[in-house]
Amino acid sequence: MANKKDYYELLCVTKDVSLDDLKKAYRTLALKYHPDRNPDNKEAGEKFKEITEAYEVLSDAEKRKTYDQYGHAGFGPQGFNWQEDFSRVRSDADFSDIFGDIFSDLFGGGGSGGQRRRGGSRGSDVEYRIAISLKEAAVGAEKFVNISRHDPCAACGGTGSRSRSGRATCPACHGAGQVVSRQGFFSLAQTCSRCRGEGQVVTDPCVNCQGTGRARALHRIQVRIPAGIDSGTSLRLKGEGNAGAPGSPSGDLYVSVFIEKDRYFERHGNDAICEVPVTLTEAALGAEIEVPTILGKATMKIPPGTQNGGLFRMKNLGFPKISGYGKGDQFVRVKVVVPTRLSRQEKKTLEDFKAVEDPASYPEVKNFRGELKDRG
Repeated sequence: MANKKDYYELLCVTKDVSLDDLKKAYRTLALKYHPDRNPDNKEAGEKFKEITEAYEVLSDAEKRKTYDQYGHAGFGPQGFNWQEDFSRVRSDADFSDIFGDIFSDLFGGGGSGGQRRRGGSRGSDVEYRIAISLKEAAVGAEKFVNISRHDPCAACGGTGSRSRSGRATCPACHGAGQVVSRQGFFSLAQTCSRCRGEGQVVTDPCVNCQGTGRARALHRIQVRIPAGIDSGTSLRLKGEGNAGAPGSPSGDLYVSVFIEKDRYFERHGNDAICEVPVTLTEAALGAEIEVPTILGKATMKIPPGTQNGGLFRMKNLGFPKISGYGKGDQFVRVKVVVPTRLSRQEKKTLEDFKAVEDPASYPEVKNFRGELKDRG
């Protein structure tokens, strides 16, 4: 008993810890030190015994009161011996809840020993990918998708049996739907692989579905796409997946939505960005130009002296905010285009302009050339 560690320290909690917080602390440590997660680590196994003993005492109001008053001595010369009656500990309601959660994390399902669950498995989910235009993403759309899935067999009503008497108790689990096996200190209940949790097997299989109770069929399903949806978003259609075992729910249909590339726009969150070319004179003198929008066209004024790459904002012309109110904005990036071919008149006009142009009108050019001159 002299070597026994403080129960509160073992569980990394204080003496005023609530029962809920105590459960959380124990569950975290139990997952970390469980023997099945550390099969070759004896220290982890011993640690698991210690924290489980600590939890068994502190989770019981009477035992906790005794421990708080007398420490380990309150349970006799040897202290509390958790291992003497482990089956009693496993039957405790608090342990059943916690161990059930632990087993779910460790083995992907199941529960603690003594907890048996009968019933077939839920149907599997179906995934589908769909492409929409940028405009459809902005305003929403209704699409129809054709999916192939497993439905309850029409010939046998989903039972898998050709006749009413064609089902019998599963010989592997004896109708329980689960098979109990030992895992270290625990009895683990896992879904029976023979009957897949149904507790019964088919002895007179249906010819149409070969006893599975399901048959593949093609369905045309309507999908409502909300306005403002982003590329890569997955929409869930509950119950539109594969049929489950008899008496179990169907899986779901997940439609992943992808937005096609647009000729004009790039999307950044709820904002849309497009690049619009303008002429040299439009940029220099200012102009009213026509620009594309997600839903059509609009006009926009650019001021005199607009520079290449200038960015202009058009409020509320972006994408709707799918999780709230309002819209994003549209940003127009100006691309100043220099003429590649000039008529004689255009060339003469530019030469006359060059003769009278003021270098002060080009501060960026002037500063750059001055810095370059200083470099020698």
